[in-house]
Amino acid sequence: MEIALGARSRATVTTQAATKIYRGPQAVQRAALLVGSGALLEYVPHHVIPFAGSSYRQETVVDMSESAMLIAWESVSAGRLALGERFAFSALSTRLRVTRAGSLEAVDGCELVLEREPFGGYSYLATLFVLAPMDLGQLAENLHAFLATVPVLASASAPASGLVATRILAADAPSLYRALNGSRGIARAGLGLPPPPRSVT
Repeated sequence: MEIALGARSRATVTTQAATKIYRGPQAVQRAALLVGSGALLEYVPHHVIPFAGSSYRQETVVDMSESAMLIAWESVSAGRLALGERFAFSALSTRLRVTRAGSLEAVDGCELVLEREPFGGYSYLATLFVLAPMDLGQLAENLHAFLATVPVLASASAPASGLVATRILAADAPSLYRALNGSRGIARAGLGLPPPPRSVT
């Protein structure tokens, strides 16, 4: 998948539902996202559900201009929880790489192999990034305070002035999306944008 935003444009990219990964040979999804000058991209897909015996690799590359803004998240579940599947997949790999004006801003991902319990008893893992050409320290504090009110294990910080990184562990999908959608609304407000027209559920 390739998406390019022109100068001063805005776009929200999401999915119709969770991405289901079936048993079989390794499936691969690659996304290349280009965000032009003064543009805003929201990349907010639903979570990935790896079925028992599945193998999946996800690669997302975001190339931003100096004045662009980004709100992006990625999330995965432990498996088909309703069927009692937890970490029954063969392998799951995700990688998110963000550059701004050619400089590396963020790299994130996970490598989950075989049957084990890497989420500490939680069932969903998510990462959210906000990037903008401004100081985002206060936004990080606002996100951290909000997440403390949601039944998740989460933290938000600003490792650089124009970057906020948030990590979320949730026990169930409603809690996950309450945290993600609430964080998205706070992020938009911090960037001077109106509330999103609809939530991702």
